[in-house]
Amino acid sequence: MKSTSELINWLVHSNPWTKYKTMVDLLNKQADDKEVIKAKKEVINHPQIQDLINDTLNWFPESITRHNDSKNSHYKLRMLTDFGLTYDDPEIRKIIDKTLNHFNKGLFTIRQQLPTKEFIKPDKTSNTWHAQPCDSPLITAIYLKMGVNNDKVQKSVQLIKEKWKDEKGWFCNFFFVENQYKKLQIGCPMAGLQALEVFAQVPELKESIYAKNAFAPIKYHYESGKSLYFFGRSKKFWTFKYPFVWYNALYLAYVLSHFEFLKDETLVKELTEWIKSDLDNEGKFKPTSIFQIYKNWVLEIKNITMDYNFMLIKLKKY
Repeated sequence: MKSTSELINWLVHSNPWTKYKTMVDLLNKQADDKEVIKAKKEVINHPQIQDLINDTLNWFPESITRHNDSKNSHYKLRMLTDFGLTYDDPEIRKIIDKTLNHFNKGLFTIRQQLPTKEFIKPDKTSNTWHAQPCDSPLITAIYLKMGVNNDKVQKSVQLIKEKWKDEKGWFCNFFFVENQYKKLQIGCPMAGLQALEVFAQVPELKESIYAKNAFAPIKYHYESGKSLYFFGRSKKFWTFKYPFVWYNALYLAYVLSHFEFLKDETLVKELTEWIKSDLDNEGKFKPTSIFQIYKNWVLEIKNITMDYNFMLIKLKKY
């Protein structure tokens, strides 16, 4: 097993985004450090990052057909967030200034034709925008992480908080899950997970009753051992896969590990133990699958890019 210093050295000499995040997250280097500034420029100027920026600037070019599609614009923006880019970066500012306009009744919206019994298959050309419980909180969390905390973001945080005043939470109430919801009276685990991403970044909400309510459907799903609103614990659940699109073990571990009140939860312990059990002999983790549109992002050394690396090393100390 390689030492921590050897693993850090390996990360610093990998791709630009892993190098940069290792410097600021694991080595605690400051933003004005010359090496950090240089590394940040390498990230922004990298051809793959530039492609991702240009793709994201074209915000929801068509109506989404499913929420767990890694090509959706907000997941690409999330990747740029994970790589350490912020509103202070001019390229990102262009994206944020454009996306902030998709705001309705205090919540951020995505381009989607809502499903109905009469018309289940969505129309990609539809230009209707809606706030959804498993998308709008993610966009809000991205803005917070990127250093955007204007009136719109603050209002969105407040409304998401109000929607989780109890364990029913913010629910989509689409026809194909409505009957189960009426029976169980518990929120959606994916919506709760994304709400927790928001609450984790707001000090007064981090350990609040609202965060505990958002965790409630996740805990219920874990303890029941059954599918909940079509979220199961299939083979896909236990995978190392990035970006965080699906409701799976790695995404849950990433979010839930931010909360003190969850440290003794059996679910969190199980998640972290599963992650640590997948260490190889060198103390590294390898992806079990990859979204095809991101296949060119896999390192030539065939190990996990960026977010897995620094996040999982932290989890070992959890």
